[in-house]
Amino acid sequence: MEIKGRKVLVTGAASGIGRATAIRMARDGGVMLLTDINGPGLDETCRIVAGKGGEVAMSRVMDIGEYEEVKTFAREVHERFGPLDILVNVAGVALFSQVEDMRHEDWEKVIRVNLWGPVHGVECFVPDMVRARKPGHIVNVSSAAGIIGLPWHSVYAGTKHALVGMSESLKYDLKKHRIGVSVVCPGAVRTGLVDTVDIRTQVSTARLKDLFFRYAVPPEQVADIITDAVRKGRFLVITAMDIRILYFLKHHVPILYRFLMNILTGIMDKMLKPGTA
Repeated sequence: MEIKGRKVLVTGAASGIGRATAIRMARDGGVMLLTDINGPGLDETCRIVAGKGGEVAMSRVMDIGEYEEVKTFAREVHERFGPLDILVNVAGVALFSQVEDMRHEDWEKVIRVNLWGPVHGVECFVPDMVRARKPGHIVNVSSAAGIIGLPWHSVYAGTKHALVGMSESLKYDLKKHRIGVSVVCPGAVRTGLVDTVDIRTQVSTARLKDLFFRYAVPPEQVADIITDAVRKGRFLVITAMDIRILYFLKHHVPILYRFLMNILTGIMDKMLKPGTA
């Protein structure tokens, strides 16, 4: 599906993958509708898009975890512009913690944003896309944690696995309506999420971030992959080679996969501060 002239909604557009995707799709001629809970960051994205000759038809500071906010925004979008052509669910929050260090509100926060956010986007926008009887596309940005069991990711992985499952069902449900679905599973990406991630476990944050940045790729690279997935109608999109290898091993050589995941967990646990293991 080509981007030019299409109405594209990107959530989480204030930074990282969301901002990079908004800029890339605007460069390709998309008519952009952008949201994020971070107002100043969202304004900056709009300025960047406009400065590069792109079009932001509408932007809204909004919490996608709040159904009524998304519902009101969707009604305004439909009244002004009609149904979307492309929905890109990017917004998310991260929490890395061992389960014994988590509070109930931690579970609630991550589930509300990472799972209910995309659900609200699908619920409020996709029915009108179906009724429009035109080709469309949905992109759900999951994570490497959505396809493999990364350590310290219990609630984060739970939401991202759920997003992969929801996307697979939507793929088959929406095919008859000519609406494609992509679920994108990035590995490490250099985004603002690195600075805002809640690391609840007693660990050397500097060491953890150093490990992360060894493998992290720029968000623009992921935005290119997302755009290509929309164009080519690709479903499962894994952006990092190391994650592709682990995913392959999980399905084809499970003994080796379990061995490597135990090693990875051991490496992570060695970062724990004394007395917390």
